[in-house]
Amino acid sequence: MSAQNSIKILHLTIVGFFLMVMDSCTMKENSHQEDILNIEIANLIEYDLKKPDAIFKLPDKLDEVSGIAWLGKDKLACIQDEKAIIYIYDLKKLKIISEIHFGKDGDYEDIVVEGSNAYVLRSDGTVFEVENFRLPTRKTHIFNTKLSLRNNAEGLAYDKENNALLLACKESPSIDKEYLYPGLRAIYTFDLKTKSLKEKPAILIDPSKMKKNQTSPEKNKAYVSEFFTKIAHALKLSDGNAFYPSAIALHPNKPEQIYLISSVGRTLIILNRQGEILDNTKLSKTLFTQAEGICFSDKGDLFISNEGKNGTATIKKFNKLAKSKTDI
Repeated sequence: MSAQNSIKILHLTIVGFFLMVMDSCTMKENSHQEDILNIEIANLIEYDLKKPDAIFKLPDKLDEVSGIAWLGKDKLACIQDEKAIIYIYDLKKLKIISEIHFGKDGDYEDIVVEGSNAYVLRSDGTVFEVENFRLPTRKTHIFNTKLSLRNNAEGLAYDKENNALLLACKESPSIDKEYLYPGLRAIYTFDLKTKSLKEKPAILIDPSKMKKNQTSPEKNKAYVSEFFTKIAHALKLSDGNAFYPSAIALHPNKPEQIYLISSVGRTLIILNRQGEILDNTKLSKTLFTQAEGICFSDKGDLFISNEGKNGTATIKKFNKLAKSKTDI
């Protein structure tokens, strides 16, 4: 780090300290205003994310599991960061039952399955279509897009209503230099009929619209985290955005609800198709060491995969609550 940046950090830290002291004096007043604002955001999460109904410990081959997709009959298709292999994991047998090779090794981030075809996303925005992926006669088709490593595409979902894939970018939201979308996160559409990416974002997300409903100790931690995010932003080490999508999925019974998770900041949000944040919550550090994958079963059970950061990689299952908050 340069001496100039070190001086900036020192100055910002001193200023930030006084700002924190001043803000603490008005926290009670502001918290009341926040409560009023938060009423506008519905409580839509249908799962108890603090109590998984099942935990599946993955073998070493999936230590860097980065994406999961529901196959039915208690099976998941899994992808990992480094290998061009689709792993079929059996939730009853608790093991990998098949490995499907589809190309050269690379930084693969997510997977979806539609019919007999699998689609895999590489971090540079390249889409791999593995036609008839479970047959020996499978074929891999590669589709380049105008996304790049600068966008760091990590999330992939199937949009049945539009016969398209949704690609969530972890970092830069823009392709065109004329439209930078500062502070926002972007979801792009890949049309499965034309096999091409639409070059304008389908959805833009404003993380500043997330509700803040933490308890007091958590609120203090969030404040400190936000302060240092601002420091990184001032030094141009970050865009000041603490939400970096690592996975995306559409609820099978409510396709207007789009679920995204961010391993950075451990956050889950629900969006509508206009990009409005309908609900959001923090994820437990203990349960979600590095959440990188999300999918649903046909009946709406939720699965979230975690890389084996300082431990064993896992997939956690959450059954839909008997009486969900949206059913009351």
